[in-house]
Amino acid sequence: MATLVYESPDGVTEEEVAAENISDSGKVAGVRVKLPDRGYLHLPYGRLYSIRMSEEEGKMSYSSP
Repeated sequence: MATLVYESPDGVTEEEVAAENISDSGKVAGVRVKLPDRGYLHLPYGRLYSIRMSEEEGKMSYSSP
């Protein structure tokens, strides 16, 4: 699991999601997060405070296309 802390219209928000549901966003200079049963959240880097996850979850594989 990963914990995202970001600025939303309602103030600072904390969201827990599966780490594999976080990716680089093609729509904004930021990240894209798949929320369970709620679609996608696009977070610009300027509104993202932190993403906390284990070291193993944070590793990326660049071997596949």
